Amino acid sequence: MDDHTPISQIQETAVEDHPPLSQAQSAPPAPAAPGPSQTPEAEAQAAAAATLKAGKVVEEFQYLLEKSQQLFAGLRIILEDKDNYGLKRWEVGEIASKIGQLYYHYYLRTSETNYLREAHVFYEAIRDRQYFKDILDNKNPALMIKKMRYYARFIVVCLLLNSNDIVRTLAEELESLVDEYVRTFRPIDAVEWQLVIKEISTFMDAEKKLVPLDPGTGADANQPVPVVHRLQVERTPRHDKDGSSRLRLQEAILVGNYQQQIKFSELTLDMYRMLQSLEREPLSTKGASDTFVAHEAVEEPSASSTLPSTGSEKSSKRVNPHKYLLYRPTFSQLMVYISTAFKDINENSVMLLYLSADGVRDEGLEPGYSGGVLTNQRKPADKGDPADRGRVNCLCPSDLMPFTRRPLFLIVDSNNSVAFKNFPKVFNQPLLCLLSPTEYPASIQDVTEIGSLFTLFLHAPLLGFCFISDIAELDLETWENCVALISRAEMRVAELFAEVSEGDRHQRRFLQDDFLRQFIVRFVLCNMILRSHTQFKDEKSFPSSYPPLPQEVLSSAEIVGLVRELTILANVSSYYSFDDYNKGFAL
Repeated sequence: MDDHTPISQIQETAVEDHPPLSQAQSAPPAPAAPGPSQTPEAEAQAAAAATLKAGKVVEEFQYLLEKSQQLFAGLRIILEDKDNYGLKRWEVGEIASKIGQLYYHYYLRTSETNYLREAHVFYEAIRDRQYFKDILDNKNPALMIKKMRYYARFIVVCLLLNSNDIVRTLAEELESLVDEYVRTFRPIDAVEWQLVIKEISTFMDAEKKLVPLDPGTGADANQPVPVVHRLQVERTPRHDKDGSSRLRLQEAILVGNYQQQIKFSELTLDMYRMLQSLEREPLSTKGASDTFVAHEAVEEPSASSTLPSTGSEKSSKRVNPHKYLLYRPTFSQLMVYISTAFKDINENSVMLLYLSADGVRDEGLEPGYSGGVLTNQRKPADKGDPADRGRVNCLCPSDLMPFTRRPLFLIVDSNNSVAFKNFPKVFNQPLLCLLSPTEYPASIQDVTEIGSLFTLFLHAPLLGFCFISDIAELDLETWENCVALISRAEMRVAELFAEVSEGDRHQRRFLQDDFLRQFIVRFVLCNMILRSHTQFKDEKSFPSSYPPLPQEVLSSAEIVGLVRELTILANVSSYYSFDDYNKGFAL
């Protein structure tokens, strides 16, 4: 990546890393030349030739892959060699930084968290061996920018690995570097770099506010409790009871389009949480999640994987859906990515679309186009009716109707999420929309300081529960008991879905996928906890779904009992009332 790229593009998200469509992808196939029809023998020979050609392409790719791995290994040796092969120390650091960025790009393209670890290895080696230590002696602002960009990239990788302690240390070092850069060179981009420092500080403060502290004693006093951010549980059967093929989440598009939102570079706080919710927990990680180690189930490789797997890799590689991260895309950009993801799925694959955006209401238009969520407008607004500009940049439910020809799972976190409550369903394919509350009680803490409350519940319901219950401290033993109780409730909700006779059979197919089941189960818990809270009274303050989820699950007395038990365990019973829980459901 060019080191003179604008600071807003420190982290190349999918908007930059995934070109909309290559010429070969977007161009329609050329019409066949006219002529007599081929004989069966000629058709067989052509098919055999095509198969042989495809085999050679695969062999060549595998050869190039092995060569690239050998080259990577050689570059790692350069980092360990004291002579540095005649290179200056900052040049070695720059090489290592670019390799780390390549591994980070692999992670974005494949959703394989092991690539994050590889990126961390290179970034950490640069810092430990101080390859950029004396870079200021050159009095070259371009070299100073390289060092600061390296720090910004390292911070992003550590964030995604939940190494929060390292992030805080890196942020302090980066702030010192920025101060020195501004004082020494008085550059024109000083404000931009100071904004970077402010963004990471706000980002980390928002995360810190959510996690209760363990009072403890001695050196362990006031330490944050351990939190698991990625999927751990694997218990999905390969086929549903009706014998239908198993659905698998293959493509996920995460959109952050709020005008005012907590972010670092082009990764919003809500996208950051959803991104981790769509990945399985690595075998081991540094930082807060060390306490919990995931059990890795053996699964077949994902259809969306961009790299071939050998026999040994197939048995150990985790299967995560392929993700596009879109920070404030325009309407046209968003439709291109949705179309690209749609092209890659089949009738047994699911596309997930997560929309975090400001709402647009316009009751005067046709059904399906009477409101939705706002997309970004890259160019300055033209003169004219503001309502017309809002309509042009609004993503409406009917805009997504063509993509319901394949299974679609939609999560809308917006103050106009209810616009998707009457989603057009014309192709009889699995469809489910999980919709956020459109308003929150004024008495609840300012949710803008911690990101979206609805997304937080889908990511980590216990953190959402602690936030609305004003839990700032919780001893480790109580926290672990709460974690166990939430896990028990999640398992029971999933079992209830399998037991109920009511409900759409398509909804039950979504439960076959680990990630989608987790979102559905946590949606149910979010609904129950909010409806039990004494400050949540208005129907606008509760989540909804389309089609409606089974009432037998949403109002299950057994799950309500587990939520009551949770409030007692956390000593926040005064915040909740369960007497009128079963009244007034409108899901």
